[in-house]
Amino acid sequence: LVETIGAKLMDCGLNWRNVVLAGFGKGAGILLYAALLKLLPKPVAGIMLFSPVVTFPSLLAEKLLSLRRGAAPPQTRTKVFTVWGSRNPSTPGSYRQLLAQALRKSPDVQVTPDTLPDGQGSFESGYLRVLPTLLQLCLPR
Repeated sequence: LVETIGAKLMDCGLNWRNVVLAGFGKGAGILLYAALLKLLPKPVAGIMLFSPVVTFPSLLAEKLLSLRRGAAPPQTRTKVFTVWGSRNPSTPGSYRQLLAQALRKSPDVQVTPDTLPDGQGSFESGYLRVLPTLLQLCLPR
C-alpha cells in the first residue's frame, strides 16, 4: 500500500498530506491501526472510518500511550471522522465508547464522531451520501 501510493504521489507531485483514506468495518479498523501506529510514512490529511471494527481497542490504547511523544499542533493533527451506523449490531454503544477513549490517547489525531440514523452493518447509500461532505472537511485548502 505504502509503495503503491507513494509512487503515485511522486508521479503527481503530491505528498502524504494530500491523501484521504477511508474504510468500512474491519478494513476501517486495520486502517486506523496502521495510521495510529505510524505504519504510514507520514501523516495523511484525513481518515474516514465508517462503522470501524477495531480488534482489541484497549490494546490499541496501551500502544498509543507507549508511542506518546507530546501533543502535535492542532493544524498538523490528522482529521479522523468516525461514522457509526445506529443499527449496526457489530458496533454497540459500549464498544464505541471504548474506542473513543482509546482514540483520545493519541495526540496526533483530531477525532469527530457522528451517527448515521438507520445505518446498517453493510456499506450502503447512507454512508455514501456523507462521503463528499467529509471529504471536503479533510482536503487541504
